[in-house]
Amino acid sequence: MKSRLSSGIAPRSSLSRVDTSDGPRIGLAAGIAAAATDEHIVGYQRSPSDVIRLLVYGAMALLLLVLTRWAPATVTGFQRDLVGLVNNVNPTIERLITGAAQIVVAIVAIAVFVPAFVLRRYRLLGYILVGNIVSGTAFAVAIAWLGHANLTEVARQAGEVHITLGVLAPRGLGNVACSFIILAPFVSVRWRRTGTFLIIAFSIARLMLSRTLPDDIFLALAIGATMGCLTLLAFGRPERRPTDAAVETALRTSGLADTEVSDASTADRASPEYLAELTDGTSVAVRVVNPADRSADLLYRAYRLLRLKDVGDERPFASLRRGVEHEALVALQARDVGVRTPRLRAVASVGSESMLLAYDRIDASTPLAKIDPDCVDDDVLTDLWCQLDILRTHRIGHRALQGSNVLIDDDGKAWLRNFTYSEIAAPDSVLDADVSQLLTVLALTVGVDRAVTSAFTALGGDVLVRALPLLQPAALRSSTRSLLHEHRGLLDELRSAITARCGVEAPPEAQLERVSRRTILTFGSLALATYFLLPQFADLHAITREVGDANWWWFPAVLAMSGVTYVGATLAVSGAVPQRIPTAPTFITQMASSFAAVLAPAGIGGMALNTRFLQRSGVDNAVAVSSVGLSTVAGFTMHLSLLALFVLWAGQSTFRSISLPDPIVLLYGLAVVVAIAAIGLAIPAIRRQIAARVVPALKQSASGLARTFRRPLKLVMLFGGAALISLGYILALFFATLAFGGDLVFAKVGAVFLVGAAIATVAPTPGGLGALEAALIAGLVAAGMDNAVAVPAVFLYRLATFWIPIGPGWLAFRWLQRADYV
Repeated sequence: MKSRLSSGIAPRSSLSRVDTSDGPRIGLAAGIAAAATDEHIVGYQRSPSDVIRLLVYGAMALLLLVLTRWAPATVTGFQRDLVGLVNNVNPTIERLITGAAQIVVAIVAIAVFVPAFVLRRYRLLGYILVGNIVSGTAFAVAIAWLGHANLTEVARQAGEVHITLGVLAPRGLGNVACSFIILAPFVSVRWRRTGTFLIIAFSIARLMLSRTLPDDIFLALAIGATMGCLTLLAFGRPERRPTDAAVETALRTSGLADTEVSDASTADRASPEYLAELTDGTSVAVRVVNPADRSADLLYRAYRLLRLKDVGDERPFASLRRGVEHEALVALQARDVGVRTPRLRAVASVGSESMLLAYDRIDASTPLAKIDPDCVDDDVLTDLWCQLDILRTHRIGHRALQGSNVLIDDDGKAWLRNFTYSEIAAPDSVLDADVSQLLTVLALTVGVDRAVTSAFTALGGDVLVRALPLLQPAALRSSTRSLLHEHRGLLDELRSAITARCGVEAPPEAQLERVSRRTILTFGSLALATYFLLPQFADLHAITREVGDANWWWFPAVLAMSGVTYVGATLAVSGAVPQRIPTAPTFITQMASSFAAVLAPAGIGGMALNTRFLQRSGVDNAVAVSSVGLSTVAGFTMHLSLLALFVLWAGQSTFRSISLPDPIVLLYGLAVVVAIAAIGLAIPAIRRQIAARVVPALKQSASGLARTFRRPLKLVMLFGGAALISLGYILALFFATLAFGGDLVFAKVGAVFLVGAAIATVAPTPGGLGALEAALIAGLVAAGMDNAVAVPAVFLYRLATFWIPIGPGWLAFRWLQRADYV
């Protein structure tokens, strides 16, 4: 849309209605209208600013809840001192403050709700109503959970209650805080500061006029602010854009006399938001940076700081202005050293809190992400790499070389833009990351061979080899990672092409992840397991006595049963493979799996080791994978069969302290699971994933099982070995309980193990570490074993079946390596 701006009248958008009436406005209504003078609302969006505020206020509320619940002595002492400090008010002054507070509260109540009616901002009214309801409910739940009987005694000890102001009750203060948080994006900065001042004043007045506990007040404010942020995040805050008139004024005051401004925003955030035609016949592309962009940058940097290391991230800038100034500096520096980039024409403030950067517009240019690959010839690719080489020579890291920031003009010249994330005097890791980023983008656009060939010609092999460790998703931009989901295996192809072209072996990937998702899951599982295990050590004296009186002659039997499990695993793997495989190396491989299981959770290490062993033993790759899967399916089948057998054998009294749910409840649960599965199957994306991953695996297992059924001996080895594994573990646990005088019958111990092992299977820790111990101890105690016997018995079992085999497993793994079996 275009509009002549000589008259200075801002265009109106169908998405927003700026009130231009000359009628009187009261209080906050004028502030809301003033906020819209240089900006207009183009829609509503979930802003990163609200995410940051939600995290901050939510952390404050959670901290207050934790301290009040679990550190009452500390809170009590602080509250007594604070109440005594601010509660010595002269009665006359107290009456004056009370009257003034009641008047101000009434005005604030009007100021919060009336403007929404006056300016017809019914959406804002709905926000405030929803926020107040949620805030009040959350505060009531928090108070009920805390149970303030003991804290009320603190107030009684501090002195007599002077006065209770209903208008300044903690819940009311929480609603006020929630309302002002919701109003913030609708009003000017001046009114936001006024709201902050009023909240502080109301809190101080409440402390001075009443002996209500401070923790109620602080908690109410934190919960109210949190719920206000949550409301904005749920429904969206106004997305403000400077009006064309405001952009024209900012450009004029920066020395650019423009005649026409047009809105050029697109879904691509890197595209200019405005185009301005200047009086000299040239045009400039104007990009506006607002506080939401800065908040998004803060979140992005915080995420990378927590998850990644050695990626060259600098600290965030102190303000939006400093960030814009840094971008301008890098753009000027890049152009000065010869990089083909649009000339920076102006930097200026625009709107209430935003800033703009105006660059010369590159006519007849197309972003690389939208260009036809057939239009990108080798000269274009070489020119693009030459532009990057100039950046590298002067140690300028671009750090955002995705397809939208690379322009190709009609003459086949490459242009680089958007230096928002760039660095001057960048380290080698950042410069190499630019190479890996551009390699990936070009491979996605023109193919792997052309991308590698052009890079090798322009930069040389040494540069490509240094970039190899960074050819991984963690080193790439998020938009590029999204495209890689549709081109799986492309990074592997790039590595292979570079190593072949440069004649080198592929170096290992750089360790960029500080904390992986798997690590988080592992530590979380260990924390939960520790939480459930600690109460079992309450009677440490009795446990120590049982250990001292233990019959250690049972320990060799426990170790022997642990060895039986490796015999069973050998039989199961041998039975799953159609052809004959050597017995001794297969047994050694199962021993080595006890070491491999420590390196990966959920049996992944052992499965990978068995697959590699079978492949090196001459088994076809597809058959090796399906055979390992078949042995896993057989183990699962036998585990369920033995579970049903032992539960029936042990009887209903096995878990006497655990009450099973009503069968009707189980049926309802089954119905819910079926409904969720049906909904999932109705979604095309889930069906495609099942067809691509689950169905082929099931077909392979079915095919392998069919071959096994045609050979009875193989069938006996497969399922007999799987059963022997479970029975060996059951006997090991049973003998461990006998070592400490346990009196549970074999059937009950077997049922406990099979249930506990099934529960621990979902734990992401190696060998179910922590989860299995907690499940077995809880199961044995529930079956009737004394806690002082169950704890050492389970740890003796784990010592024999998990910890001791690690050493022999490592030796077995080393032998397999020397014998070239893995």
